[in-house]
Amino acid sequence: MAEERNGLADYGRFAAALGIVWFGLEAPGQRIAYIALPFLLVMLMAPSHTGVAGRARRLLLPFLIWSVVFGVLHMALVLKGNRPPFDWWSWDMVLMGTWGHLWILPFAFLASSIAPWLQHPIASLGAAWTAALLIVVKGTPDGMPFEQWSFGVIPVLVGIAYFAWGWRLAVVALLGSWLILHFGRPEPDNVTILIGTGLALACLTWRIPASALSERCARMSVLIYLAHPLVVFVGQSLRISWVELGLFSMVGSVILAQLLDTAANNSRRGDLEF
Repeated sequence: MAEERNGLADYGRFAAALGIVWFGLEAPGQRIAYIALPFLLVMLMAPSHTGVAGRARRLLLPFLIWSVVFGVLHMALVLKGNRPPFDWWSWDMVLMGTWGHLWILPFAFLASSIAPWLQHPIASLGAAWTAALLIVVKGTPDGMPFEQWSFGVIPVLVGIAYFAWGWRLAVVALLGSWLILHFGRPEPDNVTILIGTGLALACLTWRIPASALSERCARMSVLIYLAHPLVVFVGQSLRISWVELGLFSMVGSVILAQLLDTAANNSRRGDLEF
């Protein structure tokens, strides 16, 4: 029997998506909002029962679609500036997409693809702790998207541990990884990873009944994350800045996500979910 849906996790995804919107702006509390990223990475490790094809449809298809959307925006901007139409293109976009936030989708696909080989408790713990040790010894890679991948590796490995063995093993994996990072390479990102990942584990473990509203929030969280740069772009074009831009972007992203969700085919809803 399928596991009962958790309404708290649904609402957590929605709040985290709004946190990502706020994080992308130069506004007060930006650093706090950054905890939303490891939160969402943990959620993306929920197991799929549809195999590689299902994971590709869930993660890579939206990556391609939204890369086209933002690629068109790039082309419009360079043409407006009388530059060559593909002046914006770089080969790292094959892995990170045509806008900075899209890197999370192929990264999650790769992580979920190796998850079956990390189902044993020793493998789950060893992978997380080894990743932390490698970051300490080798440092953080320069350039996109590998810098982002190094930030996300601990949350996804902890997420794999949670969905394979539950919160106890996941907490051990998280705390062990954090201690290695904290004493070997102290950085503010370590605290962000600890808090964001820990909050995700708490939302997954403490359950409340799901509802139509919570399921809608979960669907909208994906659309908020993917579409919000369009709203930010509009706000910046209107010369809105600072806190006002943050509020405009959050409200506008929710409205846009609502419109996209309503327009979506019912049979396709829920294919992509944090």
